[in-house]
Amino acid sequence: MELHARSKRKEVLAPLATASETAGEKRAEKDTPRYSITVRYDTLLYDTLQNMIRSAHTAQDFTYTSLADFIRAALRAYKDGMVLTELDQSGHKIETSLRVERDLWLFYKSLPGRMRSKILERVIRTFMRQSTVPCD
Repeated sequence: MELHARSKRKEVLAPLATASETAGEKRAEKDTPRYSITVRYDTLLYDTLQNMIRSAHTAQDFTYTSLADFIRAALRAYKDGMVLTELDQSGHKIETSLRVERDLWLFYKSLPGRMRSKILERVIRTFMRQSTVPCD
């Protein structure tokens, strides 16, 4: 009798368990997996980028919606072969984290460990220089 009660309970709970697993699988399919990287760069560069993005938004240019979008685009450009022309600068650094796709995360992790922040700061500066159009 006791076995019969347990099996009945499993029959009732089994559809609920499979329903929650399929809901989780559907949610996982919708959300692409993201990976996080920590970025350290100069506070003056941070302020400059924030002002540049705000100015672009004021001019109805929404190419980069946030600083994280700009950094992701810069890292992707470097991954695609952008040549670094700018140097990193010494000074106070700010640290922030941003989410990136797996391919950018793997590329970032392939950079030399102790040089990642310096390389990324150079990447951001070079990309910023190349993305701004000089006024003539």
